[in-house]
Amino acid sequence: MGLEYFEERGACGLFNVEHLISIICFFILIILGLFASRKMTENGYKICHILVALLTTIFEIVKIALKLSAGRGPDDWLPLYYCSLFLFAIWLSLLKNKTLSIIGYSYITIGGILAGTLFTFYPSTSLGMYPFFHPSCFHSFFYHLTMVYFGLLTIIKNKYVPSPKHFIHYFLFIIIACIPSYFFNEWLGSNCMFLHNAFGLPILNDILKFSHPLYMIVIIIAQTFGIYWISYGIYYLIRRRK
Repeated sequence: MGLEYFEERGACGLFNVEHLISIICFFILIILGLFASRKMTENGYKICHILVALLTTIFEIVKIALKLSAGRGPDDWLPLYYCSLFLFAIWLSLLKNKTLSIIGYSYITIGGILAGTLFTFYPSTSLGMYPFFHPSCFHSFFYHLTMVYFGLLTIIKNKYVPSPKHFIHYFLFIIIACIPSYFFNEWLGSNCMFLHNAFGLPILNDILKFSHPLYMIVIIIAQTFGIYWISYGIYYLIRRRK
């Protein structure tokens, strides 16, 4: 039974019962995962870190292989969406080089948590394109679940403390990802880092229709300044309250 079996049944769609079920399950599993990890030791965290890096990478390779074998376009297999950067960040955070490690952790905690949560509420590239029980939807669900869980776990276990001075590390990481994304989009007609298409978001669609260069500038600002400072602001308020 190939992927075409699922795709013939039509996309699940957003803001319906199935979508609501996925949101509820997402947060229940996050809470259960963090509760089960409350007594995790430092060595346990290291093992978890390596397992997350290995498993997310293996499943991504399997996904890419299946998409290529099915003749899908680059948007379905190029790992250059914003959330795809978790695959690179998780390995960077394991390195002994302090600068590279900070780059990885700054994305995992500041970018990953917010992006993974927002995706759950607007999964346009999974439920918006595939049926509810499609393998791509399951992959997206558990991938973003892992992003949020591991990001929160890293902060809770004090393995990394978000800081305003690390914004430059995060900023450069996103910009470096945007450069090849732009050229891939030009050559392949893809939508890496969402620089080519707004995926149905009304305000962004209006900007895109007015000016594509302006749209790209807005997207880059949103993914650098917007996500970082909103995430850090939430972290700061929670920490201060505690």
